[in-house]
Amino acid sequence: MNSGVKEGQGTPHGEIRACSYTDKGVRDLNEDSCGVFTFTYPGGRLVLLAVADGLGGHPAGEVASDLAISALRTGVSSAMEAFSVMDTGSLRVVLASGFSHANREVIRHASITPGCEGMGTTMVAAIMNQQGEGVVGNVGDSRAYLVGDEIRRITRDHSRVQEMVDQGLISFREAQNHPLRHIVTRIVGRPGDTPDLSQFHLGSDLLVLCSDGLLDGISEQEMHSIALHHPLPGICRLLVENAKGRSRDNITVVAAARR
Repeated sequence: MNSGVKEGQGTPHGEIRACSYTDKGVRDLNEDSCGVFTFTYPGGRLVLLAVADGLGGHPAGEVASDLAISALRTGVSSAMEAFSVMDTGSLRVVLASGFSHANREVIRHASITPGCEGMGTTMVAAIMNQQGEGVVGNVGDSRAYLVGDEIRRITRDHSRVQEMVDQGLISFREAQNHPLRHIVTRIVGRPGDTPDLSQFHLGSDLLVLCSDGLLDGISEQEMHSIALHHPLPGICRLLVENAKGRSRDNITVVAAARR
């Protein structure tokens, strides 16, 4: 999904509904990609959501992000064949396998394709069953949130500024506008870079996955306020449109809810 604007409207996935929206914003090219996919297994259905943000300043960011999403889907589908029960333990293995396959494919493509040497992408992805039990994985600084009465970030950025915050060198507020905030420390497209994996339960909350362009344009508090007052499927587009006035990057949102 690398053209200027791309929207996926409120697709039903069992009891889970999802939407997606990506926009190039002020950039000439959209190097973000996203996807919402459904898989069936003997016990029901799984939903896979993903956002990838090709690295700016590197070759073929749009190729890397699109390939990462596609390879993630393929890797998840293949790994599922080993399981008949999809609890959070199985989902962790399946999602980790999907990330591993995506990393290998981006590295392979970069090694054999002129103009793609050194390409890479961030990626955040979530996989869940129809009961809303799920696992989130992330590499880089694309994020996942659960939004309900409160907003909770599930993922932790792999970035220089996050390391500086962890070391007590700068505050969280300073990190939001720090000149190094876009420097990531893990990517899809480099040997050995693996995702962090976290379990979650969707419940009545909204799950939001986004590229860093969204948080370049709106605060977490603004995201919370918008999500509380606007349902699927329009929430993805609304979040992006609200961020466009201030964001200097491509902006992508994927959201899901059991509503």
